[in-house]
Amino acid sequence: MKLRPTTDKKILTPATLLVATGITLAYLGLDLPHAIALTVALLIALVLARRTDAGHDPQHHALPDTNRDGARRDLSDLTWAMHGSHGRVSERAHQRVRALAATALAGEGIDLRSTDPDQVRAASARLGEQVHRQMTSDLRPPTMKVLRSWVGAIENLADGTPVGRGRGAHEQQTRADA
Repeated sequence: MKLRPTTDKKILTPATLLVATGITLAYLGLDLPHAIALTVALLIALVLARRTDAGHDPQHHALPDTNRDGARRDLSDLTWAMHGSHGRVSERAHQRVRALAATALAGEGIDLRSTDPDQVRAASARLGEQVHRQMTSDLRPPTMKVLRSWVGAIENLADGTPVGRGRGAHEQQTRADA
């Protein structure tokens, strides 16, 4: 099997013009070593310019983003983003969980970020007073323990479970019975 060098056909015409320019320069009086060096340097620059196109990579095409909300990628991103510095979760996880709570409450017609007293009472009743206060008043990212309580409150919103009657007690009792 013969190995053939692959050549981009679009490079042949400019390369031929460069070689012709080098011959013309030598004919017009440029000494031969300098004409050859200049021609070779320009050919190398041409090849490098044609081979390194930073804006185009024909071998790798982006896959279409067809993930739905709640897909595995979202869960994976959230998990990797959880741990921040100083014993608190990252800012990204903090914002993401607050956005999840706001979306879940918005489904019930409650605005988590509202300052209207009726909206504040409704959000506090659905999330729990402590969780609502932590989500809305403290701007710092929470600790992992606090974030777990937030996620539990959001899960209760999705399940329709009233505050204070979380699934945890029932699950522990079921596990003890098993």
